[in-house]
Amino acid sequence: MRAGTLPRSPRTVACALIAVSVCFFVPFKLSRDSEVLDSVEQPAHLTCSGAPVRKTTSWLPGKAGALTDLHTDEKTVKHYIEKCVLPSRIAEEEVTGSGAKVGIAIPAGGKWLLSNTLAVCTVLRKTLKSALPVEVVYNGPEEYDELLVSQLEALPNVTCLDARQVAYPRHHPPLKLKGLTFEFKAFVLAYVTTFDQVLMLDADNFPLRSPDDLFTVGSAELGNLFKQHGSLFWPDFGQKQGDKSILLAKHLDIKAAAYTEFNLTLPWEGMREPFLFTESGQMLFDRARHADVLEWLWFLNSHRKPVSDWMWGDKDTYRLAFALAGKANAFQQVTLSPRLALDAGGTPPEPPFRHTGMVQHDLDGNLQFLHRTYLGKFDPAIQEPWRELDFVTNPVTPQQALIYAEAYGFFPHQVTTDYEKYCCPGGSDTSDVSECRFKECKVSGNPLPVLTIAAANLDPGVRMVLNALDDMFTALQANQSAKSG
Repeated sequence: MRAGTLPRSPRTVACALIAVSVCFFVPFKLSRDSEVLDSVEQPAHLTCSGAPVRKTTSWLPGKAGALTDLHTDEKTVKHYIEKCVLPSRIAEEEVTGSGAKVGIAIPAGGKWLLSNTLAVCTVLRKTLKSALPVEVVYNGPEEYDELLVSQLEALPNVTCLDARQVAYPRHHPPLKLKGLTFEFKAFVLAYVTTFDQVLMLDADNFPLRSPDDLFTVGSAELGNLFKQHGSLFWPDFGQKQGDKSILLAKHLDIKAAAYTEFNLTLPWEGMREPFLFTESGQMLFDRARHADVLEWLWFLNSHRKPVSDWMWGDKDTYRLAFALAGKANAFQQVTLSPRLALDAGGTPPEPPFRHTGMVQHDLDGNLQFLHRTYLGKFDPAIQEPWRELDFVTNPVTPQQALIYAEAYGFFPHQVTTDYEKYCCPGGSDTSDVSECRFKECKVSGNPLPVLTIAAANLDPGVRMVLNALDDMFTALQANQSAKSG
């Protein structure tokens, strides 16, 4: 299917070109603890007797006493971890071996995101043959869609869960999550999913190869970072070089206060290589091994003021949570920068190479995830062609991403399709060009090398996934059109 100009829906206009989790924000609301249902499985430390309870029952983010509340609650969380999490650590760590419950959790809700989730799960099962169980987590009846949930649960080993059925942890500030906020993903990871080891995946993030091996198979050079450390994250486009930040937008920075307020060492201090920010559209996390980190994660995400003054959304709170738990070295992140995903259907005044999203790698540099962000998102309610993945760039530098962000794409003079000339030893005359196509290629300035997905000898699995997604998007659009008609 050839992509034309994609109209901007009300939802996509609200999004910025940011490689972050859920691309829209809903304000906080306060509530008492929600009811817990007997059918919901609770981790051992959440049912610990004698757990400390937060003394105050009301909390208004943005009040003048936000820092005072933050440090008061910091003491409560420390007490809770000492009382409830650490004593259960031995029992929890026993399940990190062969008995661990491993799977994929996708926070999603509403027709838009559940439609994308149906495409993700269908490709996982039918094209990639992934055997990992999937939990799709929605947030209350307003995010529930009976037809889409029934279609999801008709797929093998896919379960839909309502996050409202999980009791809110009483040692944290009372906070009602409405809709799919940045914080909702952190809440799902900390308290809702039942998996011991989990791949958290955004609803608009499409695996390009089976994710099953991410848990067990590592890189020949690096080994299996997840098995060694219990976490694996992926980088965003932004980075710090010394004290200088290079970002797509100023609000994406991490302020030093995020760490100094807790007397923690700045993670970029003394680094020889650039410090890469985190993109939370996908992450591997061992929940049993790092139950204490999860408490610090929700501590940060439930205190949106002042934490939101220090960093954007949830994406960089994960690294800080590891540092608060005294486990900074257990936070592991892929070092290869993401590639830009481009569609070739732009028409004036658009750039011909248009934004589709970002592509992340596995530890060996293979294409692993296509995260469709900003105008690259698929919305079945828009009866227009969606943006394709026609080209990928080399792993981009922040400077290259800044050029791209000026028009959400590239003009012809800014790129070259002669990828091999710039990125393959010996240029296009090399005996095995396919070997260099998806390896790291650092090129500064213009033109930026782009590689066509239709290139000969390209990984056939990627092409199969993209064809399967085309079929799913076509079917979802047709269903939506039939309902509208």
